[in-house]
Amino acid sequence: MNSVHDCGGADGFGRIIPEGYDGTEPVFKSQWERRMCAVFMATIIGGLFTDEDFRQARERLEPSRYLTRSYYEQWWFAVARLMVEKGVMSPAEYEAEVGRVGAAATMSGGVPT
Repeated sequence: MNSVHDCGGADGFGRIIPEGYDGTEPVFKSQWERRMCAVFMATIIGGLFTDEDFRQARERLEPSRYLTRSYYEQWWFAVARLMVEKGVMSPAEYEAEVGRVGAAATMSGGVPT
């Protein structure tokens, strides 16, 4: 069974090329994306979770969240979920952050603050 992470190879999806992509897109579009990458690296290097844990957390994102969020927003949701699972933050703290980031993304063009 395909998960949301497999949508590129799913029947009927075809090749996924973002609208307006010309092959010269920077790795980080915003400072928060650079920080998200640093948080991810710190959690891996610090042993909080593995890259396999992270991959599985991304695959477990709800399809509506996975398909409507940017690459690094998906990272944010996966890392936050893993932090709950590992006991770093409570489920209530997670829900508060998801609400805050969701509102920020809606109000600022998809950029969590």
